Amino acid sequence: MRMIVSLIALLFIAAPVWAMETEKHEQGESKIHWHGYGEVHYEMPSGEVARMDAHRMVWGLSYDFSDKISLHTEVDFEHAAQEMELEYAYVDILINPAFNVRAGGVLMPVGPLNEFHEPTLFYSVERPNVEKFIIPTTWNEGGIGIFGSPAEGLKYRVYLVSGLDAGKFSDTDGIRGGRGKISGGSGSVASKPPKTGDELAFVGRVEYAPLAGLDLGLSLYQGGANQSKNTALGDAAVGIVTTDVRLRKAGLDLRAVYVKTKIDDADKVSAVTTKTIGEEISGMYLEAAYKIGSFVPFVRIEQFNTQDKVTAGKTADPKNDRDVLSLGLAYYPHPDIAFKVDSHKEENGKNEVSTQTNMGVAYMF
Repeated sequence: MRMIVSLIALLFIAAPVWAMETEKHEQGESKIHWHGYGEVHYEMPSGEVARMDAHRMVWGLSYDFSDKISLHTEVDFEHAAQEMELEYAYVDILINPAFNVRAGGVLMPVGPLNEFHEPTLFYSVERPNVEKFIIPTTWNEGGIGIFGSPAEGLKYRVYLVSGLDAGKFSDTDGIRGGRGKISGGSGSVASKPPKTGDELAFVGRVEYAPLAGLDLGLSLYQGGANQSKNTALGDAAVGIVTTDVRLRKAGLDLRAVYVKTKIDDADKVSAVTTKTIGEEISGMYLEAAYKIGSFVPFVRIEQFNTQDKVTAGKTADPKNDRDVLSLGLAYYPHPDIAFKVDSHKEENGKNEVSTQTNMGVAYMF
């Protein structure tokens, strides 16, 4: 009921806002900008009942206080608006192209997809598994930082943010459950100043485009994850390194992504969570796509393991060592609308094989 009331309220708010924006736009003085995206999936896993899911509908509003100061917000209504969460809400202060300030709830600049995850920007119905289980997309935290483009083809973002919560890590999903989501709980910024600063983390990303169509990316994350100051968790610091390369030329789209995560005192985290938490977590995927008119066939191979290395005395579950082969086709009748179909074959370290076929429609405006 609360979700329905919130949705209706947002509709009443959005209508006059949209009218205001249209009017100001016609006058060339628009300060309010409306945008959004969404996707609906029909998923058919082997041996299970098929499911239809209005996976997400996201509405965003931005407001320009001036030419230099702006506010950017997004709210995500997931699974037919049964769940609602803040995607981001931050203020940008523009100083010069090389140095600007950002503060609020921000998307983590980790990997190529977390900040720019609109469903028309990737070809499969669901996001890549590596971008879910290894990089916990979508991942947002509260923080402050700087961003800019100091030279042609070079961009960066560096933030000081709220850290992860190691008490919510798992053996199968890695660090995903430890996201704070700026919710005021133990996984977000502490309600009182931390004694050692371990609740906070540094995160940064550098992107470089040395040639037209070639994009290189490097992301780094380092921070403590003992939000509750539970001595039983030990240090519980998390370090993440991601590298990615993308080449787009003459209709060809090639992408490679590699991620490595290390968790300090994983043995102590395992004792608290009663699950064998990976001391090292890793993943990679290679994707090749080719644009033929409005159609984009693609193939993607993924390898990821949330227990790539476990501490002495612990045993990794082979089920968490997974390989996925994906084949699919995306049709774009418009650059911001995509109809997708794909098939996935997953095999784990126990030689167990599962398949799934998905269909979906995605849009962005």
